[in-house]
Amino acid sequence: MEYEKLSRLFYKLDSKAYNEELEKRKQSYGSYQTPFTIRAFRKGKLDSDSFDAFYVTIPKLMNLNNEVLKNSSIITGLISKLPDFVIEPYFQKLIINEAQSNNEIEGVRSTKKELSEVLSRLDEPKSKRFKGMMKTYLHIESIKPFQTAEDFRKLYDDLVADEIDKKNAPDGTLFRTGYVEVNDGANVTHIGLSSEDKITRALEKLIDYLSSNAHPELYRYMVAHYYYEYVHPFYDGNGRTGRLFVCSYLSRYLERYSGITFSYAINKNKQKYYKALEEIPNPMNKGEMTFYLIDMLELLVDGQKDIIDDLELNLIKMKKINEFFKGPQWVSRRLESQFLKAITLITVFKIPNATITLESMMQITRYSRYKTDKMMNRFIEDNYVELVSNRPKRYRLRDEFLNQTLDLDKGT
Repeated sequence: MEYEKLSRLFYKLDSKAYNEELEKRKQSYGSYQTPFTIRAFRKGKLDSDSFDAFYVTIPKLMNLNNEVLKNSSIITGLISKLPDFVIEPYFQKLIINEAQSNNEIEGVRSTKKELSEVLSRLDEPKSKRFKGMMKTYLHIESIKPFQTAEDFRKLYDDLVADEIDKKNAPDGTLFRTGYVEVNDGANVTHIGLSSEDKITRALEKLIDYLSSNAHPELYRYMVAHYYYEYVHPFYDGNGRTGRLFVCSYLSRYLERYSGITFSYAINKNKQKYYKALEEIPNPMNKGEMTFYLIDMLELLVDGQKDIIDDLELNLIKMKKINEFFKGPQWVSRRLESQFLKAITLITVFKIPNATITLESMMQITRYSRYKTDKMMNRFIEDNYVELVSNRPKRYRLRDEFLNQTLDLDKGT
């Protein structure tokens, strides 16, 4: 018999058979009971019923869990093939994709160019929009497991506080004190918990759940993500903080590349994400989270596959670039070829039209400012790179030269 959603079986079975199936699921060997009570929600209103959330580790869910772990191992193997100096630029590309997607999901306007600019100037004292967000993403592996409710407020302050309208700032000690709802533009789809005291106690319960090893890691993190969104501790910024919150746990358990791609994958299939969230409090669903977990892991797998495809393609490009710089024209220009190959590889692994600073090249090559500046000026004269700005000095590889290294001009 196919394992179907309880909300579908409600209409297919009589009352006795439906309740028997519910009990069978909750009492099965593969069933996990969570400590979270979910208030039923229907037609834009809270219902009088409440359900204890649970899920069942059916084969499809377990297979997805295994696929996530397998993909994580593949990603780690592919990253190990990259030169050290392109690993951080590549991760920064993923950060920009993730941050842009996180903003788009919430209707916050930003561009990849703007986010890239912020990321490249995090150490400058002048305050910039999205600076907190980009710094948090950059150090996502350093976010420690949450220990207190205050940690959720700290994440909010670091990530989104500067971008939130003052009228939507938290008005309690840590969280909101008033009413908050979520709507899709036409209908109310969720109503958050009703007081700061309830919010605080719910988040403390969430921390206890995350600290326990009673549930498998990936399921635990995705259940926690749902419950955080269910609590909705802030007037605004819950989606962005909730997704980065789960990303931090995924990054520690898997690796940072899989963790950082979650919002990017959601943004490509927002309807699936929101539908999965909204299904859980459906009165006919009785608090089952099995299909929500399947949807979340499918999104995570999709994000991982995108990274694997991207890395495999870029490794093919890297091979072409390495072959190009072994050509006879570079035999007597060994130092130049090392410099230029580094710039070319960084260009391939970063976002399109990315720039590289003089300081970055000095760090990569370990040459003096004078020697590096002299080499870059020679590349400008030879039309390999172009100077984009003087303060600080930024360069961009010319498209014509990049196409030449990748042999893209053949047949034209």
